[in-house]
Amino acid sequence: MPTGPNDIRFQGETGNNLPTAKVTLMTFCTPIEDILMNGTKEWEGAVNQKQHKHLFAMCQCGKVKFEAVGPPILTGSCYCTSCQEAGRQFEQLASAPPVLASDSGTGLILYRKDRVQCMMGQQYLEEHRLKPDSPTRRVIAKCCNSAMFLDFTKGHWLSMFRNRFPTGAPPLEMRVMTKERRVGVELADDMPNYSGHSGKFMLKLIAAWIAMGFRRPEITLGKTVHRAQ
Repeated sequence: MPTGPNDIRFQGETGNNLPTAKVTLMTFCTPIEDILMNGTKEWEGAVNQKQHKHLFAMCQCGKVKFEAVGPPILTGSCYCTSCQEAGRQFEQLASAPPVLASDSGTGLILYRKDRVQCMMGQQYLEEHRLKPDSPTRRVIAKCCNSAMFLDFTKGHWLSMFRNRFPTGAPPLEMRVMTKERRVGVELADDMPNYSGHSGKFMLKLIAAWIAMGFRRPEITLGKTVHRAQ
């Protein structure tokens, strides 16, 4: 848990800090004034959401639909062992669409939690955790077993599965946690490849948190499963 506005810790699946990234703003070369300015600009740009692009994520059968407003925090592909394991489990469900790319990465679009809403099909959502005490939960649409989003419950962002956006999905910006990719996978050099989480990745998260006033909205979607009629 963060100990102050200048300190953010990200825990792994089991909460045992594997992987853990302790982010202290002064660690980076970027001045604190620049970070604050970036956060302020994002907040000012969010005042009139009509100017922002609306993207829609849908499950495979179309019964579940999400709306994401404004620009995402970032778009990337994660190769951590947890994302790979979860992807394999979801892909084994009946008629489930693919989650993992051919290189074992999971494409994710990160949004502020206050910019994503479920427009329909909430009753079909169901959460899954790799371990009961994991701070990370992944939510699927049970109607067609489509993986919809990943929620790090201690964070301020929501990671939407990129392949659930039928149109308009922004291109990948980076690959992260590549040190844990499947053995034998060779990655292209068409974008930055980071063995862990890059400084740019962390700074984008910090700027979004500043713009949110250091809030962490709770996402309850999928926590209570209602039987669909």
